[in-house]
Amino acid sequence: MKPLDPIPQCVDCLKSMARDVVQLIDPSDPMVLEKAERISNDIIEDAKGSKPNSPQIANRILKKIRELTQVDDPYADFKSREMDQARKLFSQIKNEIPKGLRACAGLAALGNSFDFFNDPARALAGVPNQIRSGISFHHDDLDRLESFLANNPQRLLYLTDNAGEIYFDLPLYEYLGEHCQQIYLIVKGGPALNDLTRVELQTAKLLDRFEHLADTGTDGAGIDWDTVSTEFLDLIASADLVVSKGMANFEMLFPKTISAPSFYLFKIKCDPIHNYIQAPLGSFMALWKDGK
Repeated sequence: MKPLDPIPQCVDCLKSMARDVVQLIDPSDPMVLEKAERISNDIIEDAKGSKPNSPQIANRILKKIRELTQVDDPYADFKSREMDQARKLFSQIKNEIPKGLRACAGLAALGNSFDFFNDPARALAGVPNQIRSGISFHHDDLDRLESFLANNPQRLLYLTDNAGEIYFDLPLYEYLGEHCQQIYLIVKGGPALNDLTRVELQTAKLLDRFEHLADTGTDGAGIDWDTVSTEFLDLIASADLVVSKGMANFEMLFPKTISAPSFYLFKIKCDPIHNYIQAPLGSFMALWKDGK
């Protein structure tokens, strides 16, 4: 499948992201907002020729805004609140989570449905009822995943997404770890929107939960294959399975040919992805892709 062409489908969201970043950094300076909007417009216009995907464009915009504002992680406070709200909710529901792969995968997918950019508390408000009712996947390859795990694979990679999701990933991560010889949690190598990094794990005192921890080696949303580290590429090459959370990771990994099979858990949150894979907006995906 070809990479998704973000122009013109993603332009409004990319411009909105640039404005939101400035509002997080310095909402009182209209000049900064004006410069950020000009930067985003120039990068989007330039992208029409080379046709990168939307995470790549977002990463270019964020890098330039960080240079403009001299703020390395605009989402630091936001992620702290997000992690706190997610931790509190998970502590309330963790004893209600059924056992087994399907329940754990449903919880992880549900974590990807939260719109933390609205308000973390409001985003998480309906979770207990959703946990009790369960998640229905529009595309459901969980049986294929379960069959694969029955052979006790050697090495799995678990690619994380938003910071607060990690609490809802834990049951699935632990289940996978019980059915393979080695599992790596993969976080971003630096600030990338509200995505998970080592900093959030350390602050939340979660580092000890993961025996093997690595990062992409780069500070971008999704997987920017032009800037990831050699260590990350080596892990991809040596993996028996890659489990991927979220739309940005899906956009960057799914069209790429890798040796290992990959498994994607995410919610379809926008029209471009809905159109790309012909699945309903708002539906959940548990999608398997064979390796080369």
